[in-house]
Amino acid sequence: MPTITVRVSDEEKKRLLKHGTLSKSVREALQLYLSTRQSDELIGKLEQLQRKNRIRTTTAEDVRLINEDRER
Repeated sequence: MPTITVRVSDEEKKRLLKHGTLSKSVREALQLYLSTRQSDELIGKLEQLQRKNRIRTTTAEDVRLINEDRER
């Protein structure tokens, strides 16, 4: 497993230690960062697709679709 070096201030270290060991806190922070980046990229792609394919629905159709989803 590769090793990384992270510089944190004493205050940041104290705050991180409240949540467990430094390595665990940094590992969780990296996982959160990566998953957030991936989510942002996917949402961006979805927004682009929605801009390309504007589908117009009526309020009644929206309500029907929501009710169908709830029944699943």
